[in-house]
Amino acid sequence: MLAICFTGLTSLKAQLAKGNLFVGSTIGSTAYNWGTNTYLYSAGNTQKLDSKQFAIDLTPSLGVFVTNHLVFGGSLDVGYSHNKSDVTNTDGSVVPTQTTINNSTYSIGPFLRYYFYNSTPSKTLLYVEGRATVGSGSGSTNELDSNTGNTTYTATDNNVFLFTAAGSLGVTHFITKNIGLDVALGYSYDYEKYTTDFTFDPNSGNSSSGSKKATLPQSGITLFAGFHFFLP
Repeated sequence: MLAICFTGLTSLKAQLAKGNLFVGSTIGSTAYNWGTNTYLYSAGNTQKLDSKQFAIDLTPSLGVFVTNHLVFGGSLDVGYSHNKSDVTNTDGSVVPTQTTINNSTYSIGPFLRYYFYNSTPSKTLLYVEGRATVGSGSGSTNELDSNTGNTTYTATDNNVFLFTAAGSLGVTHFITKNIGLDVALGYSYDYEKYTTDFTFDPNSGNSSSGSKKATLPQSGITLFAGFHFFLP
């Protein structure tokens, strides 16, 4: 039994060796974010709101062990976000609205992961990870303006720019000598900017159109699970 355990731990040490490949993906991620969003309309008015967002994404990644503990690599993040909020103008006008935003996005960027262990790794290892990504995407906005007779509009979001910086603390559990399952808890800062072009028809019958620029800085707590292959 001791020989089997020693052989298993020796194999793990070989998988966490300088030059080995680190390949895998998150298999589920969810985030609940908060922040203050600013909308500057082409007509000159400004809106600010407290927004709450739910997001889920998939993040394939590829890296290499630059030391026996440190992995450097890159990741591709493909995500979907749903943001629903109540809006109140801050420029003196009273136009309360309900806004729903759905966006599909993609981002790429580098990451660093550091595994903590002494001379011999165990089957369950603690790690810290930092990553940053930039990207783009597309989406739609639906808004209900209750102050003008429940006017509604549907719009397209254009020129989407995304930036994310995140850090996490997690554990990797090796189910085989080459495959590890990850569970981690982290903190992220997300910055999103886009332009929305819209046309709506008020109940009075007078149609109009316009645009708005949205800036959405948000901070949030993220919980995710994933798997990685450790390939010599």
